[in-house]
Amino acid sequence: MRLLKIEWLKLKKYRTFYILIGLFTGLFIAINLVMRTGPISFTPSKGVKLSLLSENYSFSEVWNNLGYYYGWAIIFICVLIIINICNEFSFKTQRQHIIDGYNRLDFLHGKVMLILTINVGLLFLFVVTGLILGYMNGGGDPLHNIEKILHAFLLSLNYISFSALIALVIRKSGLSIMLLLAYAIIEHFIAMISAMKYKTAISMYLPLESSDALFTMPLNPLAKQVTENIPSNNATQLIAMSCLFIVIYYFIARWTMQKSDL
Repeated sequence: MRLLKIEWLKLKKYRTFYILIGLFTGLFIAINLVMRTGPISFTPSKGVKLSLLSENYSFSEVWNNLGYYYGWAIIFICVLIIINICNEFSFKTQRQHIIDGYNRLDFLHGKVMLILTINVGLLFLFVVTGLILGYMNGGGDPLHNIEKILHAFLLSLNYISFSALIALVIRKSGLSIMLLLAYAIIEHFIAMISAMKYKTAISMYLPLESSDALFTMPLNPLAKQVTENIPSNNATQLIAMSCLFIVIYYFIARWTMQKSDL
């Protein structure tokens, strides 16, 4: 709690923190409010309108739909964590912490506590948004498909932890953000091409895709029939690999902090 309190003191008057949290919240809610109206559609014949993406936001579809777009918005939180960590090195505050009695692992564990706290806050937003949209759009059983909430927690924890590791290694916010975006795009295309062209599901072996693949694209039933032959990974394997990658990030970050210059 002492480490977390120190992290909060750094953030509570930092305008960028509120801007990026606001952008995440606004984009996440706005995407789902727009998608439930079926904006991506086509008319195969007069008077017939078909939506490519699912407009079903009742339970239990709401959890998968939210999770899929949650992965789009999480980039703002990743940017926030990168800036937060890189600023520590740019302004030498991590060095001052050592002078004041911190050890290297205190610095790392302070960031771990910050990441976990932010992740819990994001999960609360995810659940509240899902309950509101679910009951607004037909209701149903909110506990059906409830495991998607765990999947959302893993997805954001995976992305944010990966971003923190990049920031700890690179220490330059601009370069770290560009590397994160480039890597995420490349990894997604590798997984997509492997599944569509070579009929091989390799998402579980890719750090970010191991969590992304826990959510399927929210297609309508007709579009799902077209993609039903595309191979997919087992959810249990994806969860296990996501957890493994998160643990690996921590130990690489730990080793980096112990061996690097301040």
